[in-house]
Amino acid sequence: MKRLALIPVAALALVAPMAYATTLRDRDDVTTGFDIAKTAGAHNRAADQLVHTVDFYGAIPHRAAKSGYPDSVCIEIWTRSTAGESPADYEACARAAKGTAWKGSIARKRDRGPRLRIGAVKVEQPSDTRLVMRIDPDDIKRPESYRWRSEATSFGTDCKSSTGCLDYAPDRPGTAETKLSKPRT
Repeated sequence: MKRLALIPVAALALVAPMAYATTLRDRDDVTTGFDIAKTAGAHNRAADQLVHTVDFYGAIPHRAAKSGYPDSVCIEIWTRSTAGESPADYEACARAAKGTAWKGSIARKRDRGPRLRIGAVKVEQPSDTRLVMRIDPDDIKRPESYRWRSEATSFGTDCKSSTGCLDYAPDRPGTAETKLSKPRT
């Protein structure tokens, strides 16, 4: 009987590290090439990084538009403010750079004036349809949890708006939540 009681505990121990990941699917809902299919946010305790993965339905366009604005992928992060009632407290963005590279940074909102850039974000593109952003949790003051939403902005020829064509996952006003835990030592 004791062996049977240990099986659920052992199974729970194997699943527990995954409890810090949140994955959401998004509809095929925009007409531009920058259409989010799936997004995920997790706290990688071993590397002590917030890892956000954004998958797209098609190959990620890597272009700058006529206006000079590059395509971008951002993670809007709420740690203190209420999502839907105020702008995100932080915004981690990856922007298309020269060649196939991406540049990433994180900025926080201020009471007055534009956002203040506070750090770098590591950006990787491991496949044609996936972008991975790695954020230092200290940059968002290491909350117990945070709410977030992914945003892709396109300025390609298939976008007819001068302010860019947007896709959100989850769709606005929805957000997802990721919990942080103690980093592994």
